[in-house]
Amino acid sequence: MQQEREVVGYMEKEERKVLFQKVVFIFVVGCVLGTYYEEILHVVKNLLAHGTFSWVSRRGLLYGPFSPIYGIAFVLVYLLFCLKKRKWYVNFIYGSLLGGFYEYSMSYLQEKLWGTISWDYSHHFLNIGGRTTIPFMFFWGVVVLLFIYVLYPIINHIYEKIPAHFAQKLATFLFVFLMFDASISLVAVSRQTMRHKGIEPKTALGEFCDEHYTDDYLRKIYDNSIDVNP
Repeated sequence: MQQEREVVGYMEKEERKVLFQKVVFIFVVGCVLGTYYEEILHVVKNLLAHGTFSWVSRRGLLYGPFSPIYGIAFVLVYLLFCLKKRKWYVNFIYGSLLGGFYEYSMSYLQEKLWGTISWDYSHHFLNIGGRTTIPFMFFWGVVVLLFIYVLYPIINHIYEKIPAHFAQKLATFLFVFLMFDASISLVAVSRQTMRHKGIEPKTALGEFCDEHYTDDYLRKIYDNSIDVNP
C-alpha cells in the first residue's frame, strides 16, 4: 500500500513538472509570436496606407522579443481549453468572451497602474469603452480555435522531441530569466511614471533606472504607449 502511494505521488510530481515546463514554453512562444505579429502588422498597415516601410518595437519587456500580454493569453487558453475537450463552437464562444474580457482588463490595468494605454478603439465599430470591440472578440475566438487545433499540437509535438533532462533545465532557465526581465521592466516603467509626477528617486535602484532607462530609451521599446495623463 505504501509503495502504491509512493508511485502515485511520483506520477503526480512528474505531471506537475511537465505542466510547468509546457506552461513556460507556451508562454515564451506566445510572447514571441505576439511581438512579431504586432510588428509585422504595423509594417503591412504602413505599406498599405503610405507605401513606406516602417518597423517599430511592440515588445513588452526590456530584453528580448517578449510581449507578456500574449504569453499570458496563450497560457490561459492552454489551461482553459486544451486540457478539456469541448465542441469547437463552444470553444469559439468561450474564446471570444475570454479574448474580449482579457483585452479590456489589460487596457484598464495598464491605464490605472501606469497612466498609459497601448490601444484605443474609441472610434471603432461596436467598441466597448474603447478597450475592445465586438468584431475583435470574434477574431479572438478564431485565434483560440487556431491555437487549440493547429498551434498547440505543433508545440506539443516539438516539446515531446526534447530530452526530458534538457527540457527541465531549459524551462528553469527561461523562467528565471523572464522573471528578472519582467521585474526590471516593471520597475523601469513604474519609475518613469514617478518621474513624470516629479517624484525624485529614493533608492539606488530608482537612481539606476533614471540613469539607464530614460524616457527616450523606454520610448523606443514601448513605441505605442500613450500617456493618458500628460
